[in-house]
Amino acid sequence: MPTTIQIDDETKKKLFKIKLRLEEQKGSAISYNDLIEYLIENQPLDIIRKTSLQEFRSLKGFLPKSAKKTYLEEKKKDLAREEKLAPLKSNQE
Repeated sequence: MPTTIQIDDETKKKLFKIKLRLEEQKGSAISYNDLIEYLIENQPLDIIRKTSLQEFRSLKGFLPKSAKKTYLEEKKKDLAREEKLAPLKSNQE
């Protein structure tokens, strides 16, 4: 179902420039919907991952299987950071 979004003129100009470049590369016209999908799909993973982690932290209970891998990766990173800040005694010897 189509919807209307509000953007300022400067943002509209920037989107239009990106749209023109993509149309030039593709060789045909694209819609603003296609443009927005392209921008979302080509975002750095950090933005998506940070959003996902905020959602993880707000959840209570079980995570879906699809989220388990990301959750475990982030826990490993957390443990590595903690180990650097306060190493276990056995590692200091």
